[in-house]
Amino acid sequence: MSKFLEFIDSQVLLMDGAMGTQIQGADLQVEKDYWGQENCSEILNLSRPDFIRDVHMKYFAAGSDAVETNTFGGSTLTLAEFGLEDKTLEINRRACELAHEAIAEFAHDGRQRFVIGAIGPGTKLPSLGHIHYDALEAAFMQQAEGLIEGRADVFLIETAQDPLQIKAAVNGAKLAMKQKNITMPLMVQVTVETTGTLLVGSDIAAAATVVESLGADVMGLNCATGPQEMADHIHWLSKNWPRGLSVLPNAGLPEMHQGKVHFPLSPDEMARWMERFLKEDGINIIGGCCGTNENHIASLNAMLERQANLNNKNVSKRRPAPAARTHHWVPAVASLFQQVELRQDNAILAIGERCNANGSKKFREAQDNEDWDACVDMAKEQIREGSHTLDICTAFVGRDEVRDMSEMVSRLRGSVTAPLVIDSTELIVLEAALKLYGGKAIINSINFEDGEEPAHKRMQLAKKYGAAVIALTIDEQGMAKDVERKVSIAHRLHKFCCEGYGLPPSDLMIDPLTFTICTGNEDDRKLGLWTLEAIERIHKELPDIQIILGLSNISFGLNPPARHVLNSVYLDHASKRGMTGAIIHISKIAPLHKIPAHEVAAAEDLIYDRRSPEAQVA
Repeated sequence: MSKFLEFIDSQVLLMDGAMGTQIQGADLQVEKDYWGQENCSEILNLSRPDFIRDVHMKYFAAGSDAVETNTFGGSTLTLAEFGLEDKTLEINRRACELAHEAIAEFAHDGRQRFVIGAIGPGTKLPSLGHIHYDALEAAFMQQAEGLIEGRADVFLIETAQDPLQIKAAVNGAKLAMKQKNITMPLMVQVTVETTGTLLVGSDIAAAATVVESLGADVMGLNCATGPQEMADHIHWLSKNWPRGLSVLPNAGLPEMHQGKVHFPLSPDEMARWMERFLKEDGINIIGGCCGTNENHIASLNAMLERQANLNNKNVSKRRPAPAARTHHWVPAVASLFQQVELRQDNAILAIGERCNANGSKKFREAQDNEDWDACVDMAKEQIREGSHTLDICTAFVGRDEVRDMSEMVSRLRGSVTAPLVIDSTELIVLEAALKLYGGKAIINSINFEDGEEPAHKRMQLAKKYGAAVIALTIDEQGMAKDVERKVSIAHRLHKFCCEGYGLPPSDLMIDPLTFTICTGNEDDRKLGLWTLEAIERIHKELPDIQIILGLSNISFGLNPPARHVLNSVYLDHASKRGMTGAIIHISKIAPLHKIPAHEVAAAEDLIYDRRSPEAQVA
């Protein structure tokens, strides 16, 4: 564990206040101090290092344990807006050096202090189509390289407004760490507007689902509002988020006074709010954003020292330990807008099957005619019917699958609330879709039909983009039909994905496969029963994973009314055995009490291979 993570695990860490507030309040000249680059605060790292160093020293003098580097707009893309892209490494490296120089001025007191490498969101939102993922990731990677060279202790991806931008920043930082052969903690702070969501519409649960899937060590909130408006979101994180928590509010909601922006929250008021968060929500890191200055930090520092000494009456301490909190992280996927739990209360996770060029004639024709509005309408209709997620497959002979998948994901990501299941046998299609999607998706699918190499490549995508995975019980010998092979391959998939790649077991969705039992062939009669028995075994032996089925396969070959009955009955039996989700046409599933008893009995006879003369499916 890094020294930073050890610190916040044992005591509350105090960060600094706003850098922008200090810069905007200073008498700086465009030509002399900004080198003609008006509003480019990052150029001050080179043109006025004395000023930036002094800002850091003010905050350390006020009691900060850590300061953020002056690199909010330090990505290559943002600096390119000022013609400074070739100075990305230098600007970020120098920013860290200035923070370290400020720390050196306080070395005599023996306190542990940290340099937080700040990575702002930039000016373009990928989920709104402003920029492609690859360009954003590359820009953040170069910024992260500069922060590493300057010896930042932590990466802070802050003021995040778009989950896809978070993915690009996190992955850019990870690529830089890999290149530099170093490991550093990752913090992510999102900005929740007064609307209650991020700028692109994500609620706090959707944002947290994405951030958790990327492996961030700390999550929190900063900017946009004051602490009062953050309270509900902080409380949600406290009850759900499993790792470190940070809160860096503005000094209240901004107001206009005589043509100037004013932040109304006083240092004492800020301290009272943060004390409440510490006691009620178990926060690990506090500090300030827009409108806060060294007076706010001094007030927070005094509050922390008071709390530390109240809790340790015989020992003079500077920081209290974080308050104990009980959290419950619920495994989930997410669209751009909302979280969907992988295990539904009293139901299975319904994955809508109709946006699939292989399985839906209506969708295939709309896709072939490039009637994308009709395709989107089909997706929305499935959500209205009750689908929790949507399987998207655009594989169609003679068409460009990458282009078609990109068209679908680009439209669906902003128009449907259900998370997407990206369904393709082609790696390039999966990656193209994931680069467009800010939510936490599901990859459909991986298997061992061609050995482990293709599965390796798909798992690399899953880990990079924070996706759950559907894994089929297929190995080099083909599709598993009997119980033992299904269970054996399920264990192999679990070991491969969870032990080999660190995929949370809850994000592994094993499909033990079901096949039609309606051929009349002797060899096929027990296939449905064997799948049920395999589900029961897998559920018992691997209780934390998800188990799903492509349900409609069981009834292939029957007429539509009979299929509806058999699918409904089989779904009920599979759910009772431990199945947690299914790829289904939800509107064609009926509760068993609405199906005539003799039809249910006939379907059960077929499933369990009970060969009485009376058994038939209506």
